[in-house]
Amino acid sequence: MKIHNSMSICIVTFKERMEMVKSLVKRIREQVPDSVDILLAVNGNNDEDMSNSYRKNMLEFSASYNNIYPILCPEFKSLSKLWNTLVIFSKTEYNFIICDDVEYGDGQIYNQVLNHINKTHQEFFTINGGFSHFVCTKSMLHKVNYFDERLSSFGEEDGDMQYKYIKTTGERIPYLIIPTIFNKASYHLKNTKIETFTDNKPKFNREVATMMYAKDPNGIINPMDPTRTPVTKIVEDTQQYPHEMFVIRNKHNISKFEKVIF
Repeated sequence: MKIHNSMSICIVTFKERMEMVKSLVKRIREQVPDSVDILLAVNGNNDEDMSNSYRKNMLEFSASYNNIYPILCPEFKSLSKLWNTLVIFSKTEYNFIICDDVEYGDGQIYNQVLNHINKTHQEFFTINGGFSHFVCTKSMLHKVNYFDERLSSFGEEDGDMQYKYIKTTGERIPYLIIPTIFNKASYHLKNTKIETFTDNKPKFNREVATMMYAKDPNGIINPMDPTRTPVTKIVEDTQQYPHEMFVIRNKHNISKFEKVIF
């Protein structure tokens, strides 16, 4: 088995969490070698132009460290879209996705995750059982057909991914326990032009998720559903990014052509 000694760190953020994400990146850079790429998706707010001052601030902040690659969105994009984009844009097979309201506790976390990868060879796992921090490979994300971008705000994409992973592999998404990294659940720092319900989660994504599934006694029990009701996804899961694996398989052909691999 191949030994993996690096993975990209992927973070999504927005204006109201600017100081929070700066503290997170600073903490990571203090504890993880600066040769490790950090991909930073800077999201726009819904129905709001991104201010030049915020754009300039995030670009200057990113440029103050080595190997931080900001992706700026001139308008609001879904968390599903941005998580997919960060994994696709990274140059490593393994990717460590961290939410911007996470407390990154100590200098051993990155190596603990790498050690777990090389010990188990798992290609998708969460840290501590939730999606505030999780790891996935490009290959596995493609295999499970990415985070569903019809969930075009944020919220519900984690439960949907649990269902897709179980349906694809027959198993639940595994998890690694690391007590020194945890979610601070900063729901009060929010995009104000989004209709919400519980914990400031968007109502739109909740409605879409409700329409995607139907109760089915022979269906799948989603581990994130407290009611443990078996369900089946009743909307078609068309392949997202259908050519991405073709691109990966043929990357070597760009510098020196050998043979096209379909």
